[in-house]
Order: sequence, then structure tokens, then C-alpha cells
Amino acid sequence: MSLPLILEPGAGKTVQIRSSRCTFKVTGEETHGHFGLFEFEMPPETGGASPHIHKELTEIFYVVEGDMELVLDQETISASPGTLMRVPENRRHGFSNPGKTAAKLLIMFCPADAREQYFEGLAELTRDGRQPSQAELLDLMHRFDQYPAE
Repeated sequence: MSLPLILEPGAGKTVQIRSSRCTFKVTGEETHGHFGLFEFEMPPETGGASPHIHKELTEIFYVVEGDMELVLDQETISASPGTLMRVPENRRHGFSNPGKTAAKLLIMFCPADAREQYFEGLAELTRDGRQPSQAELLDLMHRFDQYPAE
């Protein structure tokens, strides 16, 4: 059974991924796997997710603050606050913050299942500045329906 929820700003479980912070606002467990909603905060001049695909989920990005760079298929756009990008399964996408100010994205996953476990795993692999191996990253990605795209 799902319960109603109100989260104040800054509330929710947070993981640190290098210099970025991901806060789980709504998880798949709380929505019976229907969707998850995460807040992703990035400092200036920060790489985010390199181009990848998901075979089974749709991902939606909404720029809240800052100017992001969004990648969809072969197109790269400069995205200001209010920009939304919906990415169906099997479509190449990624994001970064190449700008001079901090940026914030809302990221929604449908269905969500346990998508937060991917971000928790990434946080663990990069803890204390550690650089994970390509094999470790690929193993984590494949366990959570994420595949590198050229």
C-alpha cells in the first residue's frame, strides 16, 4: 500500500556521485514500480551521464536550475530551466553541466523498479574519489537496464 507523502526541500535519501548529489524524492518501491522521481544536482563544469540507452524504461528530464546540456540521439542542445526531454526506451541520451553555475534536474523513470539501486551503486563505486574500472561500471549498468551508446 502506498502512503501519501510530502517532502520539504532537501528531504529524501541522498547519495553523492563524485561532485554531484542525487536525492530520491519518490522511489519505485513507493509507487509499486510505476515510476521514480529523483533530484540531481550538479556543480558547474560537471560531466553527468555519458550517452547510453535503456531497453525497458522511459526516462524524463526536467531542468529546474542552471543551463544543462542534453543529448538525445545525435542531437545536443543547451537546455535552460523549464526544458523537458522525454526519452523512450532504446534511444541514445545523456546530460552534463558545462556551464559556469550549478544546475538541478528532476529525473523520472518509468517503470522504476529499483532504479535508486543503480545510483547507490555508482555512489559506492566512486566513493572517496575512487575511479571504478570499465568492467565494474558495465556490470552495474547492465544490472539496471543501462547500456553505453556510441
